[in-house]
Formats: sequence, C-alpha cells, structure tokens
Amino acid sequence: MWNAYSASYIKNNKTGNRFIMIISFLASMMLSLVSGLFYNLWADQVNQTVAESGTSGVEFTPVVIAYIVVFTIASFALVMMIHHAFAATMTNRIHQLGILQSIGATPRQIKFTLVNEVVVLSLPAIIVGNIIGIGLCWAIMSIIIGSTANLRDYTLTFTYHPIVFIGSFGFSMLTAAISAWIPARKLSRITPLEAIHYGNEPVIKRVKKYRIHSAIFGIYGEMARKSLFVRRKAMRVGTMSILLAVFACISILNMLGVSGLSTERTYFDRYRNNWDFLVTVKGDTYSEELLNDIRNTEDVTGCIVHRIVNSNTQIPTDYLSSDVQKLSHEKLNSSFAANEAGAYNTRVPIFILDDKSFAEYRGDTNDANVVAVNIIWDSVNSERTDRQYVPFLNEGKEIVLNVNGKDIPVSAFSDALPVLREELTQYALTLVMSESYYATLSFDLKAEETIYTLKMTDESKNDALEERLQGMLEAYPDYAFEGRVQELADEMQIQQGLRMIIYLFTGILTCIGLANIFASTLGQIYQRKREFARYFAVGLTPKGAAKILAWEAAIVALRPILLTIVVNIPLMALMLDAGGITAGDFIAKRLPLIPAILLFVAVIGFVALAYYLGGKKICNMNLVEVIKDDTL
Repeated sequence: MWNAYSASYIKNNKTGNRFIMIISFLASMMLSLVSGLFYNLWADQVNQTVAESGTSGVEFTPVVIAYIVVFTIASFALVMMIHHAFAATMTNRIHQLGILQSIGATPRQIKFTLVNEVVVLSLPAIIVGNIIGIGLCWAIMSIIIGSTANLRDYTLTFTYHPIVFIGSFGFSMLTAAISAWIPARKLSRITPLEAIHYGNEPVIKRVKKYRIHSAIFGIYGEMARKSLFVRRKAMRVGTMSILLAVFACISILNMLGVSGLSTERTYFDRYRNNWDFLVTVKGDTYSEELLNDIRNTEDVTGCIVHRIVNSNTQIPTDYLSSDVQKLSHEKLNSSFAANEAGAYNTRVPIFILDDKSFAEYRGDTNDANVVAVNIIWDSVNSERTDRQYVPFLNEGKEIVLNVNGKDIPVSAFSDALPVLREELTQYALTLVMSESYYATLSFDLKAEETIYTLKMTDESKNDALEERLQGMLEAYPDYAFEGRVQELADEMQIQQGLRMIIYLFTGILTCIGLANIFASTLGQIYQRKREFARYFAVGLTPKGAAKILAWEAAIVALRPILLTIVVNIPLMALMLDAGGITAGDFIAKRLPLIPAILLFVAVIGFVALAYYLGGKKICNMNLVEVIKDDTL
C-alpha cells in the first residue's frame, strides 16, 4: 500500500521531486568537488614530504588545517541546505499527512515512507553529481597546476582514488537520509487535528509594525515586509547563506586588493630602481671572481655585494642630536631608555659593502671608513603611515662608538641606506663600512649570507640575462636566485589563485543560499496560496499580488548586499589606514567592482526567478479549492 502511495505521489508531484533531485545533485557535486580538491592537496603534501625526507608522514600544516576547516564548514552547510530543502518539501504535505493519520496511518509508517521517497529520488542525482564533481575537480586542478607552474620546482599532477568517490558518495547518501529523517520524524509526531486544521501555516502571535516600509513603499511594501517577518524562520537559512556568501566574497576580495596594492607600493614599486636580480650565497665571504664576472656580464649595469652583521652600542646623551633630545625618549620608543651611566643602549646593524660600492656610496667628500645612517623616526609627531625622520646623532661632534669591543670613529653621515633591497631598522643606528675596513676590525661577528644585488640595462633583456646568470652560478651550489620581474609575475599568479579559490567557495555558499531561497519560496506554495487567497477574497488583484512578491524578492536580495556594503565601508577604512593607502588609489586600482557587480546581479536574478516561479503558481490557483477548510 505504502509503495503504491509513494509511487503515486512521485508520479503526480513532478515539481517537488525535481527540486529534491536538484538539491541532491548540487550537494553531492559540491561534496565530491571539495573531497577531490582536499585529496589532491593531501597527495601533494605526501609527495613533497617523501621527496624531502623519504617518509610519507605529513604534518598538519596551516594549509592542511585550513582546508580541513573549509571542508567541514562546506559539508555542514550542505547538510543544512538539503535538510532545509527536504523539510520545506515535506512540510508542504502536512495537510495530506494529517488526513492519512486520521484514517489509521502510524507515525512510523509515515516517517519510513517519507525517507524512502527521498532516498529513491536522490540516488540517481547523487551518482551523477559525484561524477560531475570529479570533472569539476579535474578542471580546477588543471587551472591551478598551470597557473602555479612557475612557482614550483617539482611536477604536480591531478590524482584521484576510488576511496574518495566511495566516501563522497556514501557521505552524500547518508546526508540525504539524515536530512530527510529529521523533518520526517518531526512531521510524524504532529497530531491529525493539528495537521488538518492548521496545515503548514504558523500560528502568529504578534507582527511588528513597519511604518517606514509603509510610508516609503506603500501598503504593498508593508505587507511584503510583514510576510517575511512571519516566515523568518523558514527563510533564515537561505538569507544567512546569501549574506555570508556575499559578505565573505566582497570582504576577502577587498582585503586581497588592499594587500596586493600594499605589496606593490611598499615592495615592488619602492624597490623597483634598487634591484633587478638578487643572488644570495650562504657564508660570510664573497667571491671577488664572481663579482667581477657579474659586473663584466653584458646588460648588467652594476652589482653591489653586501653582508649584514648585528651588534649593540651605547650612545652618550651629548652624542644625540638636538631634535632627539627635545623629544620624550620614552614616548619615542620604550626600548630607547638610558642605562645607569646615562648612555642609551641601541642596536647597531652593520652593512659591509665591497670597496667599490662603498666608495660610490660615501662619495668623495671625505675618506671616512664608516658612514652612519643618521636618521630616526619621530614617532611622537608623525604616524607610521607617514613617517617623519629627524637626525639621530649630532653631526658637529666627533663621535667614537664602541661596537663589539672595538672603537669605531664615525665622521661621515647619510640620510639613506645604500641602493639595496633592504629596510631601515627602526630605533637603531645603522653603520655602513667597506669590506677592507671591516677586515681590520677582526670582529667575531659573522654574517650568515652574502648578497649580490644586480641592476640590468633594460627589462626586455630580463629572460636572456637570467639564463646567463643562472649558468654562471652553477659553480656555486649553495645559492638562491631571485628576479624582480619574475617575482612580480609570481605574486600576480598567487593573487589570481587566491581569487579563484575565493570564487569557488563563494560560489558554493551562494548556491547554498539560493537553493534555500528556492526551497523556502517553492516549498511554501501551499501556505502562500492560502495567504494570497484571503487577499484575493478581499479585493487584491493579481497585479497587487505581483507587487507584494516583487517587494519581497527585493528585500531578500538587496538586504545582504546593502549590509555587506555598509559593514565593508568602515572595515575597508581601517584596512586602508593601516596600510597607508588612500581610498582614491584603492578605488582606481584594486576595487573589485566587476566581480561584485556580477555577484550582486546573480543573487538578484536568482531570487527574482524563485519568486517569479512561486508567484506564477500562486496567481494561477483555484481560489475555492485553496480557501476551503477540510477539518470536517
């Protein structure tokens, strides 16, 4: 009997059945996609570990942990999606189930029948969804492999295992069964009288007054807002999913834009004229032969060799400039405090240049062996984003500093570092000296690496020059090579890859939200028919009903968009201020306007489509059949 009932219901309710199959298809496809991507990430981590250590043990790196978190969130969101969709579809039958209970159907029979129907409808959709998810995983991995080819020194390939398919398929079926069982169990416990009398219409105790909606949008706007308030629980999952999707996408894209612009300004643009290639060799000495070979290479305009060692010194008060003495030292920096002898302890980074480069940096004004970078950030009177510097030491006084047990006279000063890709250490006295003078000091301080900074004649020569330099460096096995042009291209690829990942998971969240909107809209047709039947009975026209539904769709679609924009304005203001970027620069160069517009249009379009399909069914109803009461 129950098999015949289920077969009849499936045959005569094609719209609801299609909806369950679509939801099951989307959920299984997304789970299969996420499972495949996670497995490829895991396989890549295993391969790297085997190549490096010979063992297959993989640590839970931040990337792996983040992916597990994303996978868990996505799985939970999908469970919520199909649970909400099934609940909405089943609730649409509560009136019919009440009649069946009144003639002897037991709760167990009803529960079993509902779950069985869902499993039968979901099975083919889940199989197809898993297969298409594998295809999408292959396509996305192909794009990732191609876009990151220049960032890897090993081969990355797409991999898949039957266990992944079995796991995603089993989890999809389990999710469908549990998601159907929860609302079925709840419906089976409703008494026959409650089911027949109330149908799936909620008992409304109190409705808020929306005077602003009434004043601005008229009676249709007020009725739409009140209807959404009454059905807020049913709409909650869908609206929250859309809000999270839109907010996450726009916020992260904005953050990536600010981060990329900050990196471009503070790194690539700032040091564009300082370097084209960097060669870093481990050790405390440099090769004169390699330096000469680089300088004699065609298309190389210059090469500076430098090492950095770090020490400390004590600066007497009378060595400090008048600008520094006027400032409150404690406010300037808490670590810049006088010791018991009245001198100030400070760090001393020492830059050691090859003799030719040091002579060019010092100039011909004197024959000093040491140059002090004589500036310090005035943090009392300027902000970090707009630093103002004042002289650190009194240049009119003979200065001798004791560094690492050696007295070093300082008679030459500069207000900038040599032309290198290096940052000035704040609240420290940076010294620059030649290689030959450093050798006379017999310091026990040793640098960990020696850096060759190269400049080329023209960026168009970049690839050919890089190839010649790489060949020249083969005799030095322990070196690292960096190219500014290639590094910028790699950074752009990384940013593009991050955006792709964001688009992927934002798309998943948006699909979840829109699917729930469809579930909430189409799954409540019976309730909405009774609601609008009463409106029609008191004189509402189909045109008026269309206005109410249009306002509802506008509120559902525009609310998450407007909330995202409102919240992102102060958020972006804080980020731009922290990064020292003006709003004009961000809007002109990195504002994600096109992706945001496409996302907003997609959300508005699909919400409008859901309401259009629901409104079409409502306006084509039989008024007498809908409004009559079957209690007797």
